[in-house]
Amino acid sequence: MWLRIYMRYQALLQVVGFWLLASSCAEAAAPISPPTGAVVRYGLCAQRDRVSYTQPQSTAGYATTGLLQLSETTTDVPLRKGVGFGFVWKANNLPARPVVTYRVEHPSITRPDGVTLDHFEEDLQEDSVNGSIETIDCYILSEDHELVPGQWTLSVFFRGSLLAKKIFRVYESKL
Repeated sequence: MWLRIYMRYQALLQVVGFWLLASSCAEAAAPISPPTGAVVRYGLCAQRDRVSYTQPQSTAGYATTGLLQLSETTTDVPLRKGVGFGFVWKANNLPARPVVTYRVEHPSITRPDGVTLDHFEEDLQEDSVNGSIETIDCYILSEDHELVPGQWTLSVFFRGSLLAKKIFRVYESKL
């Protein structure tokens, strides 16, 4: 009798074990959606309530935060100090606090400290709501040495996946 109970117990354990293994394999095999993103709007940009912080790898040597607002929709940017350009972007399938990489590519620029750059990156932690982000990012031509015409590309990445990208033509204006 004990042998029969023991064998039923073993059979039950095998069924439960198989069920647990199968369910964990199904979860592991469930596809995880990759992050997706897109540019929603783009153009000239203005910034209010600016606060600067040190950013030694950037073209200016610092970065700013503040309230950003897009104005004219364009990819043509007049080369003037104080002019900004950028985009509103959104992304989905992100964790609650993703670290995104902002990348700015530009013509070769030599800073006053002698460092020459053609791009820079900054990693920033963002907040997502239910895996989604919608925010605005702009580049403001703040320093005289940044006033270089040519193609400027602004991109946003998450773990190497491109979320948003826009190319702007910064041109010499006659003003």
